Amino acid sequence: MTSLQTFYKVKDLQEREKKQKQKIYQEHIDHFESVATQMYELLKRKETEDLRFDEELSGSSIKAEVFMQHERFVEQLEQQINDLQNTVHKARTDMESAHEVLSTAHIEVKKYESLIDRRLQQRSAWNKAEESKSMDELSVRQFLNYKNR
Repeated sequence: MTSLQTFYKVKDLQEREKKQKQKIYQEHIDHFESVATQMYELLKRKETEDLRFDEELSGSSIKAEVFMQHERFVEQLEQQINDLQNTVHKARTDMESAHEVLSTAHIEVKKYESLIDRRLQQRSAWNKAEESKSMDELSVRQFLNYKNR
């Protein structure tokens, strides 16, 4: 029977690995939030620019040059948004992958915790059985000593 000490050491090792994986997962979350915030800012900027241009159009006549500048600016924003969408998608995928790895590590730690608990329960049951045997033996001895008098 493997000693509990060994199981505690393995559990500690698994917990350290789990903590490392938690750090990696948190880094992926932070990266995803950063990239998603950049994308939000670009989308917000595009929407603001469109609203400003619509107001400018409704107010008065506009030169073709201003119209073309607006179109180039919006196209540039849309290109940045499209490029960032790929980055956001990759960051999300990486984050989800890191979460799966973290979940697996958590399950491993739980396995060792339950194994240790079972071993402790077995040890406790064995101790109770031994104590019961000792008490029975002591009772028999006392009975025999009392009977022999």
